[in-house]
Amino acid sequence: MAKDDYHVIVCIILKYLYQCLKNGTDVEQFEILNIIGELPKTYADYIIEALHTEGYVEGVYPITAGGEEVYRLTTETRITPKGIEYLNNDEYMHKVKKYLNAHTK
Repeated sequence: MAKDDYHVIVCIILKYLYQCLKNGTDVEQFEILNIIGELPKTYADYIIEALHTEGYVEGVYPITAGGEEVYRLTTETRITPKGIEYLNNDEYMHKVKKYLNAHTK
């Protein structure tokens, strides 16, 4: 597993959004940018679109860029109940959380 693996990025984004929800704090655009980091634009776009399409987040907005529609996370983006369930109950997400705990100390 690597820090730029799809599931690692998804886990970090969902954990951040869930923490904002629980704390009643706004989503900070710079935090989202820090999570996405240096990912290639097409990969970051893919992850954000998948989060939206799978119903794990709401409050993303579509923009047309280069003739195609892409989704952007915003300060209005929120984790959905389905996203919370995926984050907390998915077996692979548990493995990712263990990986993150071991590599962020």
